[in-house]
Amino acid sequence: MLGVGWGEIMVAALAALLILGPGRLPEAARTAGQAYGRLHRFLSEARAALRAELDLADLNRPASPPAPPDTIPPRAEDQGPQA
Repeated sequence: MLGVGWGEIMVAALAALLILGPGRLPEAARTAGQAYGRLHRFLSEARAALRAELDLADLNRPASPPAPPDTIPPRAEDQGPQA
């Protein structure tokens, strides 16, 4: 879970309880949960849209082998000066 252990979670919960108090803590937790849910939905939709745009099926196809060196046309720089 992102490298966070139970000890760190307990310290964060205790700090939140001390800072917000028992009256405001449930509302803050609810708001944080809703924000996390919205972020998660947004990222899922963005990931799906990106996959649709890239059409990952084409990327999973094996690439054709490179052409042998003798079939590659020479570059203009390699031909020397043109008269």
